Amino acid sequence: MGFMPQLRLDWLLDCAVPLWSGMGWDAETGTVWEALDHDGRPCRRMPRRLRVQARQAYAFAKLAAHPEISPTHAGDLKARAERLFGFIMARGFDPDNDNLVSVLSPDLAILEAPHDLYDLSFVFLAAAGVLSLGCDVGEEVARLEKALDRLEAPRGWFECANRRLPRRQNPHMHLFEAMCAMYRVTGAPRFGRLAARCRAVLLADLMQPDGRLPEYFDDTLDPLQRSAQQEEPGHLVEWVSLEAGWQALDLPDAEAGGHFPPGNALFLAVIAQASPQGFLPDMAGGDTYRLWPQTELIRAGRVMMAQGATIPANYRPDAVLSRVWWAYFDTEVPGGWYDQRNARGELISTTMPASSLYHIVEALL
Repeated sequence: MGFMPQLRLDWLLDCAVPLWSGMGWDAETGTVWEALDHDGRPCRRMPRRLRVQARQAYAFAKLAAHPEISPTHAGDLKARAERLFGFIMARGFDPDNDNLVSVLSPDLAILEAPHDLYDLSFVFLAAAGVLSLGCDVGEEVARLEKALDRLEAPRGWFECANRRLPRRQNPHMHLFEAMCAMYRVTGAPRFGRLAARCRAVLLADLMQPDGRLPEYFDDTLDPLQRSAQQEEPGHLVEWVSLEAGWQALDLPDAEAGGHFPPGNALFLAVIAQASPQGFLPDMAGGDTYRLWPQTELIRAGRVMMAQGATIPANYRPDAVLSRVWWAYFDTEVPGGWYDQRNARGELISTTMPASSLYHIVEALL
């Protein structure tokens, strides 16, 4: 079936928002559950990742700012975004070493605090979200900037405080996203410079001359080889969307490593890896299909069409969204989703991860 723009917005605002601010919300602690089961019940025994709290704070903030949401719902979502960000800043640092927490137990005790770049990137993104709503979090942002300083590397940033290997492209991508968002909302040149530095690392070290985007790198950012390496098509189209956001900031390319490869060529290279049914695999050459790469394909397709690119009809945003609807969103729980299917279309995931809302909001708004 066709999935018209208003229908997808109605589903997001009228079904997904009530579910994830209702059953997806832990009212006792003012946090969000890591996931719901397929009946829409909280997975109370699952550990909680700090990045999920940050992603949900950003998603709620972005939804709160949408012009078609009611003032009452906007106020509620703003309050939830602020509360989640407040929780992160109050409970998200290990008091023994000031490392950023990564994983919390079901009762919110600290389980792992590696001071991880990926997690920190999403906390910055959450900060940009609440800043966009007019919240005063200047002191908190200053603390996050000091946290980022601890991960400085000669090229890019280290994975975490103990400089774990391998290094990955994904944290750099999300740091780029967060710094663009921080610049967009504050106009502070330092965030523009950090975004430019992320982009320069991508173009000089992470993306290969043939347009491939490996995931894993050694300590000097040389890509790992053969069986130690993998590629995720969803990340490549995510970079296509983020590059469009960078270009809209109108910052000088001279600080950012030169010219990004043509987005249309990268988009076509990605969809060449899709299944016969048109779904992006989790890994290049793989046969499992999570929801989030499909949402990033929608987002990138929208960007390509806005730029006047011609893309195959089967991969235009509404065509992809129609497939995604019946494969992932047509659930027994309105506003929920399925997470992963195999090559035969069989459902292989058992929960609805809360972390998917961030991807869905970016794709549908």
